[in-house]
Amino acid sequence: MRLSALRIGLISAICLAFIGCGGGSNSASTSTPTVAVTPGTVSLPAGGTQTFTSTVTGSSNPVITWSISPTVGSISLSGLYTAPASVATPQSVTVTATSVANPSVVGTATVLLTVPAHPSITISPATVTLTDAQTQAFTATVLSATNTAVTWSISPELGSISTAGLYTAPSSVTTAQTVTVTATSVADTTVSASATVSLALPTPDLGTLSSIDDIYQFTMKNASSGLTLGIAGQSQAAGAALVDESSTGPDTLWHAMPMGTNQLQFNVESMLTHQVMGIQFASTASGAAALQYADNGTNDHLWQYFKLKDGNYLIQNVNSNLYLQEDTTVSPTIVDQGPRAATGTGCACQEWTLTKTTTAAYPAPRAVNGTGIYVHDPYMLKDTNGTYWLYGTHQTIAYSTDLTTFTYTTLTTPKGACTAAEGTDWITDANHCPIIGPDFSSWAGLQTPPAGIGNLDMDVWAPSLMYNNGTYYLYYCLPYEPSTGAEAIIGVATSTTPYGPWTDKGFVVSSWTNATTAPPSNSLWSFNASTTWNAIDPAPFVDASGNWWMSFGSFEDGIHIIQLDPSTGLPLSSNPTPYPIIASRIGGEEGSFIYPWVVNGTQYYFYFGPINVCCSATSAYRTIVGRSTSPNGPFVDRGGLDLRNSGGTIILSTHGNIVGPGGGSVFTDTVNGTPTPTLVYHYYDGNNNGTPTLGINRLSFTSDGWPVVQ
Repeated sequence: MRLSALRIGLISAICLAFIGCGGGSNSASTSTPTVAVTPGTVSLPAGGTQTFTSTVTGSSNPVITWSISPTVGSISLSGLYTAPASVATPQSVTVTATSVANPSVVGTATVLLTVPAHPSITISPATVTLTDAQTQAFTATVLSATNTAVTWSISPELGSISTAGLYTAPSSVTTAQTVTVTATSVADTTVSASATVSLALPTPDLGTLSSIDDIYQFTMKNASSGLTLGIAGQSQAAGAALVDESSTGPDTLWHAMPMGTNQLQFNVESMLTHQVMGIQFASTASGAAALQYADNGTNDHLWQYFKLKDGNYLIQNVNSNLYLQEDTTVSPTIVDQGPRAATGTGCACQEWTLTKTTTAAYPAPRAVNGTGIYVHDPYMLKDTNGTYWLYGTHQTIAYSTDLTTFTYTTLTTPKGACTAAEGTDWITDANHCPIIGPDFSSWAGLQTPPAGIGNLDMDVWAPSLMYNNGTYYLYYCLPYEPSTGAEAIIGVATSTTPYGPWTDKGFVVSSWTNATTAPPSNSLWSFNASTTWNAIDPAPFVDASGNWWMSFGSFEDGIHIIQLDPSTGLPLSSNPTPYPIIASRIGGEEGSFIYPWVVNGTQYYFYFGPINVCCSATSAYRTIVGRSTSPNGPFVDRGGLDLRNSGGTIILSTHGNIVGPGGGSVFTDTVNGTPTPTLVYHYYDGNNNGTPTLGINRLSFTSDGWPVVQ
């Protein structure tokens, strides 16, 4: 029961008058009770709680009562404050603890009621473009809410979206339009965010630029018709159309020959005709017909292969950027080139299935070994004792008794040993004898400094020999150094042995073509700035009538031919001037060799020569062939093209590690008692850092008299 203030005051007066109060003392108390509340200030959101505590000092009765003002929320007898379930505006509430012993004594604390922040949502990605049946997973990030769940919806309802936010475009998009993807907060349905899906008309697969196998023959089948690419009528004629066939004859077999440093462009060789795929007149127009033609070096013969998602390929012409296709818009159906569609799935008529066979494009070269197999521009002969002699650019000479192991000649080899004086610096620095050593005095001044090993001796290129009446005639070339054009000289030397010593017999022909410097005045060399050829790569031969000839040349205006005087080995004075051209090619050729041989009773002169650029691990060098019934031409290829007009039938090209086979010659070996033409060439070994290496293959002949590598 609470005592009134009057009664309290009366009791206090009695105590003071009679006996005193407060434990026997009659002195008045000076202590004033206080109440402290903790925490002093707190912020709470709607529905938040806070337990307050009070500390009473200066009174033996610590009991207090709790109250709030204004009455927003509630407080328990124990001091637990609960904020209202909803707070519309920020405000403060005073929490008061009142002493029971002295109600005038209070302590307070402040509650700051905060307005909760609304949730916010972000969607990723914000925009995306999709087409037929493609999918996109969206993610929603919810902030300022304990419940981060969202619901997903789309508008208009094109395609579908899962509860996890995975959107799937319609299976067929026929018009371009947009779809809004919305994520809505479960905690507050007034809060949402959107992303945009642009539905685009489908675009055709353009594939990935790819490499294809160059070791094996392969077929190309059209994905639309199921027909296989071949040659119309299996024709050998240059310009014959490419067609799609139901049969799989020899004309449907092809070989890819890599081109360029990245090896992702290809000449594509028919394994029936050994011509290459091209476009009529090198046209860049849609609808231009695809055909076969001699490998003349034009860009319409370059193709790229793009692998599609379904495993088929697009075959793009590098010159036109159009695609090989089976064209059904004309009658009868032809194979031509056309653009890829900008929308839709793309025409299956432009898609090709490539099938690799188990048949190698070309036979491997004969297995060889020994120090002497590393050779460039090889020439080989077999002497009267049965020893094979191998000569090459950069003064290399080697021998073999079995056509398998080749040994560089040195100071001590049992065959072809040179003296130290003959070996010069080639012996000390390159560990082999030179073909010619020491340098002929007539060479002095041709190379400054000398281009040979250690810049101490001259460097002989592309040696080629003839044997007649007990004498070996060595034809060689020396490039003039330093060079500003096609400056070179071809010389001839003689010996009674295939390995020398050699006697200088003078110079055959020289060139000073497209040079920016004036020619030297040395009369021995006969340099003349009016020449149009390049005096390198000599190739002498004797025709069926005993006449001597020599072809020569490299790039520039092509390959020339000179008739030689058998008594001197030098040109006859009756040669026409300028020397006649027997072969010329848009993309360049060099290193010719003419081999007389009788096939089916007809005396032919077979022209062999490498085309394209040599001398690298990615070289596109390859060997072509033509023939004539006359030693000085005209030479034509199997497709009927004159070699002076960029003709030439491929006889050997890159396959596997046999990169750039060329720079060769042909000699007659005896196999089991039978005279056998044998092709000798170098290749850049893809398994040995592109090192020039000796290749040897026997030759056979088709029924119509064309050589084939065995």
